[in-house]
Amino acid sequence: MKAIKLIFLLVAAVSLSDCNAQSTQNQKSSVANTDELQVYYFHFTKRCATCNAVETETKIALETFYADQVNEGIIAFTSLNLEEEEGKIIADQLKVSGQTLLLVKGDEMVNLTNDGFMNARTKPDKFHEILKSNIDKLL
Repeated sequence: MKAIKLIFLLVAAVSLSDCNAQSTQNQKSSVANTDELQVYYFHFTKRCATCNAVETETKIALETFYADQVNEGIIAFTSLNLEEEEGKIIADQLKVSGQTLLLVKGDEMVNLTNDGFMNARTKPDKFHEILKSNIDKLL
């Protein structure tokens, strides 16, 4: 009876590991998509006012300047928690280890973290222009 339970547990463990491997492969393909511009904002669960402002002002800029491209799927915004599985997986793929704002299109990657944290809360218009300038270069 113990042998049957052990075999059942091993089969269940192998099945679960296969499911995890599959979901990782699916997420890798979404990062590698070269047709669209991905705007990733990585954050932790506990966030300060500036962290929240970077996300909020990025969304505002995208809605203001690129509503059509967002609706058409040309530009996608994704906020990812680094303490959750999906956030960890994509962060590993993009070599992100902390709060980060990235523009990714194909092999091109633009890190706007410093600009975001310096301007989003106190100078949102300046941040919007920096974001727009960098997005325009990638489109």
